[in-house]
Amino acid sequence: METNPNSSGTKKILVSALIALALVNAVTLYFMFSEKKEKQEVIVQKDNVEQDYKNVSDTLDAKRDEIGKLRGQNADMDRQVTEKQALIDQEKSSLDSLYAGNKLTAAELNRARRLITTYEVSIASLQKQVAEYEVKTQVLTQKTEQLTTDLTCEKETTSQLTEQNQGLTKKVDAGSFLQIAKVDVEAVRRKHDGKEVPVDKAKAAESLKISFETGVNKVLDPGKVSLYVRIINPHGETIAINEQGSGVIPTADESAKRIEYTKKEDINWTQSNKKVVMYWNRYIKDPGVYRVEVYQSGKVVGHGAVHLI
Repeated sequence: METNPNSSGTKKILVSALIALALVNAVTLYFMFSEKKEKQEVIVQKDNVEQDYKNVSDTLDAKRDEIGKLRGQNADMDRQVTEKQALIDQEKSSLDSLYAGNKLTAAELNRARRLITTYEVSIASLQKQVAEYEVKTQVLTQKTEQLTTDLTCEKETTSQLTEQNQGLTKKVDAGSFLQIAKVDVEAVRRKHDGKEVPVDKAKAAESLKISFETGVNKVLDPGKVSLYVRIINPHGETIAINEQGSGVIPTADESAKRIEYTKKEDINWTQSNKKVVMYWNRYIKDPGVYRVEVYQSGKVVGHGAVHLI
């Protein structure tokens, strides 16, 4: 049987063409699948970036709100809160701009996450400050409450004393006052041997020695009697030093003029004569007349004077 050479050549050409077509189809399919895969990966990456952006943005909002709750403690705290919120607003604005321009990257998001970590540290520090401030405030509140309680007690005590003074006012009459006939006042100093000697020069005086006798009074009830000694300097001023026991002479008459006293002397009154001696050594260096008045229940019951040159 005779073979047709043209038929054999045609078959070879057809086979080659089919093989080439298969290769072209395979390459085309490869590139199609590769492009589709790349598109899918891009979509996934974009979705991931969008999700990360939303998470970071929400976290920044949450931290801003958390910091805002710390406002209102004091001026310094409010200043720090304002600064932190401004930084968060700045970071959010930057991320929003990048996201809107389709330029937001994972690196930018990671940088924002690191900033969030620093904000968390700052929030913890501010919260600690708030806790310490609240403790201090609580202590001050307790002290204020205690002072209020003490003031209330003091008012009650004052009210009781006022009632007692009113009762004493009714009881005290002219016969209840001491009759101090004479108050001796002299300037003295002590020698090296300890002996006390009188002096007449102001610069040489170490102390004013004030002495008197109460006399007998059977009307005045036994018990503690407070005598208030007032020393008046040559300028007409009362010598008074609170640290040395000076104060204001108490009186039952609230409308009466307030009079300062120099020194107070409490005696145990037994209705019999008592000799009282006291000393004063401050502000007595000016020459002139030093007058002394002795008060009992707001009334002068004795007086004396000394002239120093």
